[in-house]
Amino acid sequence: MFRANTSTITIPYPLRLPGIAVMGVLTYLGGLGVLMGSASRALVWPRGPAPPLGPAVLRWLDELFGMGLPLVALMHVGLGSFLTMQAFFGATFLEAAGPVVAIGLIRNVAPLLTGLTMAGLLAVRIVPELRAESHAGLDDDDPEWVADREVAQGHEPDPRIVPEPARLAAVRMLAAMMAGPVLVLWATIVGIAIGCLVAMTMLGVDYAIFFNKSLDMLWVRDVVGVMVKGVLFALTGAALACHEGLRPGPINARTTRVATFRAVCLASITILMLNNAWFLLVYHAGPPFGPTVMTTPGR
Repeated sequence: MFRANTSTITIPYPLRLPGIAVMGVLTYLGGLGVLMGSASRALVWPRGPAPPLGPAVLRWLDELFGMGLPLVALMHVGLGSFLTMQAFFGATFLEAAGPVVAIGLIRNVAPLLTGLTMAGLLAVRIVPELRAESHAGLDDDDPEWVADREVAQGHEPDPRIVPEPARLAAVRMLAAMMAGPVLVLWATIVGIAIGCLVAMTMLGVDYAIFFNKSLDMLWVRDVVGVMVKGVLFALTGAALACHEGLRPGPINARTTRVATFRAVCLASITILMLNNAWFLLVYHAGPPFGPTVMTTPGR
């Protein structure tokens, strides 16, 4: 009888690092894709008992608006006033104040910063809840408490309703997608209003000049971008937060903090990439900035 000689090929550890990294990224993206597919299915065909979708989504909208509206407003109060003064003193003519503030907020600043704010807010709120570690010791009377079992104020918890993980993720993603455009629109309104107020009171810019020049430079794609990026950025933050919250592994205070931090970082990086891709694909295909208040070079 002949026996084949076999030998083990040992790959040096440094050479294995790229393969390990690639497999880790593919595994992570695969898990995220499976979760989003399962969440889409769970909206229509949940497995097992599930709380009513409407009250569960409304509970999350209440939290997102309750925390998101003041955070976004505070951020854009400063941005509106800063952009106005920067436009006025940087361009040294009145017509620049309105377009820089209004178009800048609508086209890029408000969706991007609102998306980054939601990425942090969603991660901090979703990851600990889904990992269940944050509830240890907070409700000693019900150690088996499950998120979304108590779906609306005034409803008694039903111990028979234990939603599947995909349903929990679906509720949060849907609520984030609904809240995203509203928060972006709110940020834009606050920033433009503060910018106009600063322009009128501190710089002597008439409100008619402020808004007329802004409307002259406004494109339909700018308005569409507010809605599309609001939905997309919010979904990104919610999806990654849900994925980190539902990933298997040890559950303790340290791993929850790491998962929350990872969700914020990955969502922020993805939002930045999506924002750049939108700008390049939508604006770079034609005249990149539309009408301008600046004099064309060479004329």
